Amino acid sequence: MGKWLFCLGLFSYSAIANQLAIEVIEGAYPKLTFRVEAAKQLELIPITKASVNEQADALQISLPASNACVYDNLQLLRGRLITIELAWNASIQQQINVLSQDKLWKDFPYRVLVPSSSTSCKVKDLELHFPSLSAFSGGWGRLELNDKTGVIAHGFFVVQQVGNVYIFNKVVPNHVKAQQYWLKYYAQ
Repeated sequence: MGKWLFCLGLFSYSAIANQLAIEVIEGAYPKLTFRVEAAKQLELIPITKASVNEQADALQISLPASNACVYDNLQLLRGRLITIELAWNASIQQQINVLSQDKLWKDFPYRVLVPSSSTSCKVKDLELHFPSLSAFSGGWGRLELNDKTGVIAHGFFVVQQVGNVYIFNKVVPNHVKAQQYWLKYYAQ
């Protein structure tokens, strides 16, 4: 059974809340759960605007501003190997399908813009850079796609910070800790 360190609700303008939580899982890697239930804007960014290092277009999900200061909490994960659960609902998936048209949306990297309206937050606007869902499903990762529930992706990453950007780089985990994570996940 994992202990909850903290759980933030990144509240949107509607009654639906985006959620970010960090959990310590005994004998395994810390887990970052990031669920997107409502987006302010979704757009497909061409390769020229995505990043100098990008190999392809990227999908950008902009969240509504909230009082949560995600920056302070993500500092705890910087440079560490963690497990990520990235999820979004069927409504957002439908929007992504429309945006990507006939392109393979599973192969696009993701940029999530997380603004904060908190006056005490050191960094008000964060960008979270995730690899494509195809990268999540390789090796020890898992990917679940469902027309009714949306997307749930799991993978092992190291968190790198560059200014106000957090980059989640996929890594090969220690197989004992990875196995321990999946055993506890399926036990739940």
